[in-house]
Amino acid sequence: MLFVYILAFLADGVLTNHFSKLFLFSGYSLTPRMIIIAVVMLNFMIDHKSMFWFTVVAGFLVDSYYSGVLGVYMALFAVIVRIIRLVRSNILQNPFTLGLALVFFLSFTEVSVYFVYALRGVASMDWNEFLVVRLGATLMLNIVIYYILYLPLRNFARWVNSTPVVSPHDLMNHRRA
Repeated sequence: MLFVYILAFLADGVLTNHFSKLFLFSGYSLTPRMIIIAVVMLNFMIDHKSMFWFTVVAGFLVDSYYSGVLGVYMALFAVIVRIIRLVRSNILQNPFTLGLALVFFLSFTEVSVYFVYALRGVASMDWNEFLVVRLGATLMLNIVIYYILYLPLRNFARWVNSTPVVSPHDLMNHRRA
């Protein structure tokens, strides 16, 4: 699972680097957030205790590379996982409802990061400009990316859920037999 997070993290960087002129087209700031798409989808679809720690490590990677404030994405990803664990059993998991959840969590993440940067005095735009230029454009781009990645991530989650989890204790007992 961490492998998928790292791939999404790297794909965010590659897309941003190679398509930066396109993503800044006509004054809008489109930011790919495949890591958040992977975090939301995999935490909804995979019910495993280690998902929290995989997600926190992914947040640390994002912090260490993209963020000027260490711990912002790590804390946000941890909050996202906790909220998903609270509501997962009450939400029917289909592309539409997961897409709505993604819009909520992307908005939560982008607004939270904006406020942290604004509190530190490093935000480069005011609130209204942020909503139009950054948040709206980023949400549109990531909804398109979400619908492209939905089937591959869903199939990966099904594969993970079908693979039996083997603990070190089970391996020790297997060797003795």
